[in-house]
Amino acid sequence: MTASFTIAQVERFKREAKRLHRDTNISHSQALDQIASANGYRNWSLLAKHSDAHGTPKAKNARPPFRFIRTPEIMRLALLKVPEPRGWGHPTRTDYAQQQVEDLSSAFTSPQNAVEFAIDYVTCLLTVPRFKLYSAAPAYWEMRSWLPYSCHSVDDGTHILVNRSYKPVGQVSKEWANYAEFPNPHAHFANDLRSNFTAQGSSDGYLFNDGCPPWHSRVDATAYLDRLRVLNQVLNNYN
Repeated sequence: MTASFTIAQVERFKREAKRLHRDTNISHSQALDQIASANGYRNWSLLAKHSDAHGTPKAKNARPPFRFIRTPEIMRLALLKVPEPRGWGHPTRTDYAQQQVEDLSSAFTSPQNAVEFAIDYVTCLLTVPRFKLYSAAPAYWEMRSWLPYSCHSVDDGTHILVNRSYKPVGQVSKEWANYAEFPNPHAHFANDLRSNFTAQGSSDGYLFNDGCPPWHSRVDATAYLDRLRVLNQVLNNYN
């Protein structure tokens, strides 16, 4: 019977794979597969799926994944421009729309959670018949803050999901952020896998660029959704 490994053992295997990758000419993903083979599994994906580290709560009080819940009608309203603010010293209409967006950076429990949330968000977005976003609409700022823009490389094999402002995904503030203080959106997989979900014409790891943001058109949102699904598969295989 094939062994099932603890979270600590899986983390040790990941470190061994990193060393193997550094010391040889093989890719990080090949190193992971070699480690898995040496421990009774055909590849790393199977080892991870059959370990305690995959899909199992780490403690009885572990938080459940944060889910996107919104009806198509509520999404339609989020695409509308906010009312013109009134009164002395009021913010601009665009600033007012941005202020409606909740900070979710501490809500996501894992990179998979953040990506699955984004998949559900864009899926709901695409149900709205008239696809048109304005900078004075809350949905525009939600997408810039809540949706992954890049799987930013922190070091060899470690990445963090960031939004369009290069902040940890879900963060609303534009203030400088120390990535180390946001462990939940960190992911671990080989650098060369980033090209699998990279938007055409972008550097590796970027799910869109200024020419194809998901708020630009229905076509761009659909293409972005496809890339999110690929990223989700990578995360499920290696985290």
